[in-house]
Amino acid sequence: MLNIDNNSYIRNIYSKSIDLHSFKEESYYSRNKNKDGDNQEEQVNEDDIWERLNYKCQNEAKQYCKSVYQDLKLQKACDVFIFEENFDSENKILTHNEKYIAYERKLKLQKAINTIMTYQDKNNLVDYHPNINSIGGEIKELVDQEMVAKNKNRWQRHQQKEEKLQNTADIVKVRNIIHQSLQSYHKDYTNSPKQAEIQAYFKRMKQSNGYDQWGKECKTSLSEFLWLPTVFAYSEKNQMYEVHGKLFHPLEQCPDLAELKQELGHLLTYFSKPLQETHNHFKQLYYKLMHNYSDFDDDNEIADVKPKVDFSQKIHAIVKISEMEIAPNSTYSGQWHVEGFSSDNILYTCLYVIEHDQNLINGKLKFKRTPRSDDVPGDPYEQEQCAHQYCPNYEYLCDPDKVIPLGSLDIKENLMIIFPNQNIHKVKGIKNVTDKPLKRKIIAFFVVNHEDQPFTVNDVQFTKPIEIIKEYRMRDMYERSKNKQTEAQSFNYCEH
Repeated sequence: MLNIDNNSYIRNIYSKSIDLHSFKEESYYSRNKNKDGDNQEEQVNEDDIWERLNYKCQNEAKQYCKSVYQDLKLQKACDVFIFEENFDSENKILTHNEKYIAYERKLKLQKAINTIMTYQDKNNLVDYHPNINSIGGEIKELVDQEMVAKNKNRWQRHQQKEEKLQNTADIVKVRNIIHQSLQSYHKDYTNSPKQAEIQAYFKRMKQSNGYDQWGKECKTSLSEFLWLPTVFAYSEKNQMYEVHGKLFHPLEQCPDLAELKQELGHLLTYFSKPLQETHNHFKQLYYKLMHNYSDFDDDNEIADVKPKVDFSQKIHAIVKISEMEIAPNSTYSGQWHVEGFSSDNILYTCLYVIEHDQNLINGKLKFKRTPRSDDVPGDPYEQEQCAHQYCPNYEYLCDPDKVIPLGSLDIKENLMIIFPNQNIHKVKGIKNVTDKPLKRKIIAFFVVNHEDQPFTVNDVQFTKPIEIIKEYRMRDMYERSKNKQTEAQSFNYCEH
């Protein structure tokens, strides 16, 4: 079931803000209607009265905001397609006793993944994802210099906030079974007959001053990294999506890879109809990132190319399979992020938690999203009623990152969902209260807009050994962590 956001959060906040605004105005003028205001001492008193009223409204607004967020803790995630038992039931709150739908080919898929992991063990191909906080030396200096030089040449509308780095190296260890960071395009370690076209694509993205198809300011990596999807083509004969060409460069010599390709094809086929249903909904929406500025011109138009995408014959998907090991007596939480940069052109995430130790407790997957044009409670052409003004004069009523909370879902085995890449998301509070490490394993398809970004892993040949690619990965990771979006989306690009 696709759980659609009804925007009640904005409307509640907006209604409360209008009430407080009216109360402050009426209280102030009722106190001063019989005063002429010419006396300097009386003017000082009026200012004092105004400040007291403002302080009172601020406190009431903050308390109201807290109560709204308390309600959201029980809200099932909106703008998400959720595979769940009794999915036709409406307005049903998910609890830890709720069960998600079990995928019928789960055991075959697990067996195929385990076979690949054994192959990696035997051939020295096991890859643990590096910790972003460990990056230093020449990579850090080079990226920092490039960012300083780039920022000197552009006017920044918002001051970027310094983020405190969260060191999770002692809490979680992530094993990359299949991971996009080892299959990125870069002109220094790949050859491609389409290299000129790919570089032209990067140039177009970097020259864009507008917003992408989800209302986010366009962001590309400072260098030339591009996550490459796998091609899943629909087979009329077998009535399923099948991997067409390569799946994952480091594993292409594995004799058992065909089994995993087949099972991933079955899984994506299972996702395909709900994916199309989700796409049919979101491609109808027009997104605009709402700033405090009303003078949008042609340069700020969104390159909304979702409507021309069709998934009936092919799906380009970046495949990710990873195993997370959480240390004993630890709690792991990720950071707010979306998948990739605008240049990676990811439309949706299809996520499947195939394994999750039953002794891991309390984990939540939380969602937010950017305000969009249809969130405006009143006349969209009136500045005081635009999405970022739904709290007139009361900024403390808004989410500090100016994004809309969408609720959450319990993280446990068999969680299977689809959500658009507008949804900023975060893993929150997975607890291991035992004395031994516990694991969870996920499979994700990051579905790419193949009309706007047609390049795939089949278009490139990797010319450098895996050790060199891993060195480049460190730079890619650091660039993605440093390259923030606008203040309206002040979150990190990170692993979770």
